[in-house]
Amino acid sequence: MRLSFLTCLLLSTLLTGCTTILDIQSNVRVVDKPPFERILVVSRLPNVEPGYATTFVGEFPSQYTVCSVDISPIAFETPDELIDRQIKECNSQVMLTLDLNRNFSRGSGKYITGYNNIYLEMTNLATGKPFWKAIVLSGVTELRPREIVRQLIKDGVLNGKVPISNPRYP
Repeated sequence: MRLSFLTCLLLSTLLTGCTTILDIQSNVRVVDKPPFERILVVSRLPNVEPGYATTFVGEFPSQYTVCSVDISPIAFETPDELIDRQIKECNSQVMLTLDLNRNFSRGSGKYITGYNNIYLEMTNLATGKPFWKAIVLSGVTELRPREIVRQLIKDGVLNGKVPISNPRYP
């Protein structure tokens, strides 16, 4: 059986773990997109490594200042308290939120595979209105930050280029 070059490339990418996003659908509401330079990244993802949201800090183009907060079920502060504190400390203008929408499996027996739908939203903090939304299909919960940043650049939400690789998430 002969496989096309693109099929082989896709299979090798999936098998080697070069990508965490299997599919992404996104939408931008241009009229609600403010000019901004300061971004707060909020991870509400369960079962990710502590400090996961901080991996986003060096992944945005250089003109953006990025702060982050991980919302953990074992934190003593409420999610709103954690977010409000970071917004004030960083003087953030917009907020990028990552949240698990649902997880599911396909297949059966030894061929069963788990998937996650992860919901992403960027919100104008001055108005409270979201201006970018995406839903990601992934085999893992920890998405690679640069894949998300690439999509934001592709969608015209961010300007600039993705910086050189982060050794933790190349």
